[in-house]
Amino acid sequence: MSEPNRTARNDLNATVHRLEFSVDWAPGHAAAYVISGNEPILIDAGTPGERGSEELRAELGDHGYDPSDIEHVVLTHGHTDHVGQTPTLLEAGSPTVYAPRQLRDRYEREMETVAERTRANLLEAGLEPEYLESASERLLSAHRTVRESLPEDAVDVWIDDDPFTVGTHEMEPIYSPGHHISHVCFGTTLDGDRVVFSGDMAMEPFRAPSLLVNFDDGVEDSIRLFRATLERLKTYRFERVFPGHGPVHDRYDECLDRSIADLESKLERCLERLESDRATAFQIATDRAGTERGISRIFAETVGLVEYLEDRGDVRSVLEDGVRFYEST
Repeated sequence: MSEPNRTARNDLNATVHRLEFSVDWAPGHAAAYVISGNEPILIDAGTPGERGSEELRAELGDHGYDPSDIEHVVLTHGHTDHVGQTPTLLEAGSPTVYAPRQLRDRYEREMETVAERTRANLLEAGLEPEYLESASERLLSAHRTVRESLPEDAVDVWIDDDPFTVGTHEMEPIYSPGHHISHVCFGTTLDGDRVVFSGDMAMEPFRAPSLLVNFDDGVEDSIRLFRATLERLKTYRFERVFPGHGPVHDRYDECLDRSIADLESKLERCLERLESDRATAFQIATDRAGTERGISRIFAETVGLVEYLEDRGDVRSVLEDGVRFYEST
């Protein structure tokens, strides 16, 4: 992998500084970006907890900033490694916080409802009952951490489809669900070039898993929405990509094409598996992953894969005693 390109200049004499936060999965970091200027802008807010707070202060300090200097916080989506240090920034100063409106829509669901539907959907996808408590708690913990890191009343501006101005920069939001239901990429102009702060899209050399809503209702739409997002993103042109993981790069179209090819490969592998014998989404995910950690990152995506295949007419499903089995047609 090429080294992250940590600096770029824009036509307003601003500099983009890259901040990195430690995570426990490849590639080992989550990235955020400071656009300098009279009103410094932070794109995404790192990981939660004490380690994240220490890294925020250290990374900002490397570029001559303190958390209190940040005037605007623009968030790409509601995952813990992208919103985690919002409380630190709000305690240190009074930044304007921008977040996708789809995240607010998710907050309208009571946690009790989310918990109930998560457990039911896990069981329908074939999770063995002895794993239900640990699996559902892990998923619900992620929901709670996001709500704690970014409570609804901490957001000043809920982003919709319209361009908006942050300081002296006009941002073009591109709704891009799949990895998360609230995911938005932000296009803008730096140094005369069209660039995109892409969050967890258009990364290299990998594709983010299609988690969408974890196992809340709507899990079955993960691949359908991810695939549509990739096609929509391909209608844009950007010379530079500032992603949430992996290096800054100029291979926007190549990364999207690679993600589409990867999805097609995963669909083909699921179909091949079902041609040999019927299976649940959990059984297919187990075959794909081989480890508990691996399963947790692809289980929801696997539900989306088999549902996409069913929508396409390649497989059919049957519900038996509350568990859904798939077989090729």
